[in-house]
Amino acid sequence: MLEANVSLLPKASRDDGRDSLEVVIIGTEDHPLDELVRLLDTLGARVAGSVIASTRKINPATYITRGKLEDVRKLLETTNADGVIVDVELSPNQLRNVEEFLGKPVTDRPGVIIEIFSQHARTKEAKTQTELARLEYVLPRLTHLWSHFERQRGGGTGNRGMGETQIEVDRRLVKKRMSTLRERLKEIEKERHIQRAKRKEVLKVALVGYTNAGKSTLLNALTKSKVHAEDKLFATLDSSVRMLSPDSHPPVVAVDTVGFVSRLPPELVASFRSTLEELHEADLLVHVVDGSSPTAREELEVTIQVMKELDVESKPRITVLNKMDLLRSDTAGAASVLAQSLARRNLARIVAPGSFSLSAFNADEVSHLRDVILEHFKSKLDTYEVVIPYSESKLEALIHKNGSVDHLKHIEKGTYMRVRMDAAWAKKLGIEKYST
Repeated sequence: MLEANVSLLPKASRDDGRDSLEVVIIGTEDHPLDELVRLLDTLGARVAGSVIASTRKINPATYITRGKLEDVRKLLETTNADGVIVDVELSPNQLRNVEEFLGKPVTDRPGVIIEIFSQHARTKEAKTQTELARLEYVLPRLTHLWSHFERQRGGGTGNRGMGETQIEVDRRLVKKRMSTLRERLKEIEKERHIQRAKRKEVLKVALVGYTNAGKSTLLNALTKSKVHAEDKLFATLDSSVRMLSPDSHPPVVAVDTVGFVSRLPPELVASFRSTLEELHEADLLVHVVDGSSPTAREELEVTIQVMKELDVESKPRITVLNKMDLLRSDTAGAASVLAQSLARRNLARIVAPGSFSLSAFNADEVSHLRDVILEHFKSKLDTYEVVIPYSESKLEALIHKNGSVDHLKHIEKGTYMRVRMDAAWAKKLGIEKYST
């Protein structure tokens, strides 16, 4: 059987002393190649050359026209690149046909993204989700992958007779493994539901956004914690949960979520659906946008589209343009930088009113965002006026812990409190019977 962790990418050649993978990329006129280059950079691959194909002329057998494939073949000869990356999803037959025409290993966009997820998965859940997505991608492409790996070993396109029996064996083994992984995910999901149930009565804010928008860095700053954060695409594949502020009343938890990307492979969306369900349970979304990105508008629109698909777009939302430290000069104020950034990227019409900009490394700006989040929750609370008997000191402590006490006075009958509290918590604590 093909090894489970074998790379979907071409293999780097060491014949000329190179250690890093070098590839020729094929893009389309519909999408800039910048993001694909960043995806490959995350994998340590270098782009040796590129060709832009027209989507108005699609060859059903190869997706790319013969003329463009000839251009790619010439580039491969002049650059001695290790293989080809195509910035679209190709069918198994198209992958095989393109690879046979070029005589080099070929990987499509979903294969690149799945490879990144595989390398960045850290927890048991993320590793299981990613392996399942990988096998769902591999299963219909086993025939192509056998020839792909033969080329990586230096072989040709032969051995088909030998390979067919092995492919059938692999197909059965892959299906069996996928079944095992699905059962494992069900068990992990049960554990997740237990954890969610424990947090159900706690208000939740979820950070959502395009990959590498700085969500993990912002979560660290907001919660003064140390969630893994890197300046790489898909550095975060897990939902990290932290208390927003230990002293906040009511208590609020902040959740970091997996980043989005345009044309995310459906295998990954399906596998990570349980992780993305954190968004459904959130009471507030903080949509983090990389304000310094030249493609900020496109990234924002992709995130909004994914939120629509997940049916969470109507949730209360704060939009934050992050990484302003990469844009502003020493004299530029945050407001002017935001206005300039919105205008430069044509974002003004689609960024929600009340949005603001910050740098996750600026403590004052992060503190302001934290205050805005907490005030949002406080504004949604119901107000109760109660007198808690002095004999109910534990109840008084719980009210302090789970509500926001605006006024407190000790009177003859007990402690008078005017408190703002979530209705569910007020009902659970039974404070209404102490109403004045």
